[in-house]
Amino acid sequence: MTAEGTERRPAVGRPRKMTREKIVAAALQVMEDADFAALSMRALARHLGVNHATLYNYVDDLAEVEQQALDELMSRIPMPDAASPVPLRQQLIEHLLAVRRTQLLYPKFCHAPPGSRAWRLHMGCVAQVIRACCGEDDQVEDVAIAYNALIGLVATSAERSRASGSNTSITPDLEALAALPRDEFEPLFRPLVANGGYAPKLTSLVYRLDHLIGLLMPQLPPLDEEDIAAMQTTFSKVAGASGW
Repeated sequence: MTAEGTERRPAVGRPRKMTREKIVAAALQVMEDADFAALSMRALARHLGVNHATLYNYVDDLAEVEQQALDELMSRIPMPDAASPVPLRQQLIEHLLAVRRTQLLYPKFCHAPPGSRAWRLHMGCVAQVIRACCGEDDQVEDVAIAYNALIGLVATSAERSRASGSNTSITPDLEALAALPRDEFEPLFRPLVANGGYAPKLTSLVYRLDHLIGLLMPQLPPLDEEDIAAMQTTFSKVAGASGW
């Protein structure tokens, strides 16, 4: 009975069970559907079908949710570790491919505003790569520049795949290139004429990353051809299974 003497109507259905894990998962979904800037307590509440005030029973504020969501993203990205028996060059390629997968789902991941939480996590990645890959102090700037160039490559690759709905294949690029007038774009056809085809470093993202690492970080020993081929095979299978 209410204070006015009327009987209170019972709630319809069972109450929705809420947990911090569900809130973080919802935050990731909101960021995937829109972007990092779209994340708000009200957006989370709409996604979860609850009043936004309910969320404060489980988290302190939006900053806490955002940090936990970003921590979850980062947990999916392996970081190079000099103490690991796996060659650093291989670890770096696997790290970059994981960044690409994350960028596919969260298009703002690699383009976070300076000073933001996502940007601080990116700076943490740069610091870890420097820590793992620098044998000498005078290599720090070169490694930082190289890493950011490699991140730019995988981010662009992810964005093009997301826009086109294609997977890892670079074949459309080569098909478009083949259609160009050879007299006007003659330098681009020199590898094709000289070698009878394009090398894997032009047709495969994994081989391209390995080639660029060799140019930009020559202190990392080269990998065996079998190891590169195995990474490319795994990458193609994962990308094909995910639709990207």
